[in-house]
Amino acid sequence: MKDSISSKPAAYCLSAGFLFAVWEAAARAVNSPLILPFPGEVFRAFLLMCREAAFWQHVGATFVRCIVSFAFSVVLGTIVGVLCGVSPFLKNFFSLPVEIIRATPVVSFILLALFWFTSSQVPVFVSVLMTLPVVTTATAQGFAKKDKNLEAMARVYSFTKLQTFRWITLPSVMPFFLSGAVSAFGLTWKVVAAGEVLSLPAKGVGTVMQTAQVHLETADVAAVTFVIVALSFGLEKLFAFIVAKSTKRAGGENA
Repeated sequence: MKDSISSKPAAYCLSAGFLFAVWEAAARAVNSPLILPFPGEVFRAFLLMCREAAFWQHVGATFVRCIVSFAFSVVLGTIVGVLCGVSPFLKNFFSLPVEIIRATPVVSFILLALFWFTSSQVPVFVSVLMTLPVVTTATAQGFAKKDKNLEAMARVYSFTKLQTFRWITLPSVMPFFLSGAVSAFGLTWKVVAAGEVLSLPAKGVGTVMQTAQVHLETADVAAVTFVIVALSFGLEKLFAFIVAKSTKRAGGENA
């Protein structure tokens, strides 16, 4: 019984039940659907949205922006991270921009980007900017954690640069890089949605959310939020699962 209660699925179910109970109680206490709709109202709004083809077009547009921005952040973050890993000067050179990006609120970048890009491009740009430090830092940390003894052994056995990279550098960097990529993937959804709320592209879940807020449709806002959270959580877990399986398979082949 103890093991059953302490298991992760059981804990998740109990946590979800507790949150819904608190939500239901708070909604009854407030007694105003405009301020806090009941869970049932949000669920009905969610079902109505799911029946509309236009809603899934908005979801698809957001998904495409997430994939594009994630691809850009991974490519650019890997390049900058490698440069930081191989050169102390470049590490110091890029450290200031990275820290500035980390310290700047995402809304500031969104508002500035509205002057520079179209409404469809703003969420992509801001997402790349906010996730770039995650991938960069993770990749650079992988280089910093390389085993010096293995590098010395490679020199003793006259490894070529390619062999050193293949058997020493890559296995050291890859776990850090993949961890950063998974974190960046989860963050991408949140930033893209926030960018869409303020930039209002023709298609996007952020646009749906902002439109619902203007029309005082609180249940719709909560329903779209649920969709964003579910997609972000689900796809991040799926991506992490694929990464873990791929890493395990690669490790088995190299063994």
